[in-house]
Amino acid sequence: MTWIVEHDIFPEQVRQLLYGKSKNIYRVLFTIRDTTVYILYVRHSSQAPMTIDDLDAGV
Repeated sequence: MTWIVEHDIFPEQVRQLLYGKSKNIYRVLFTIRDTTVYILYVRHSSQAPMTIDDLDAGV
């Protein structure tokens, strides 16, 4: 599994899925609890990695 920068700001294991083609690639950050997948954020690949300040601001 690929290490993601946001792993340090979430209390649980966060995974990412890259979705899209060419210039329109999005990073889907998600976690799995039991048999349920929870989408945490969807960000364009050109956006900077999330910070704890982004979470506090609700970005």
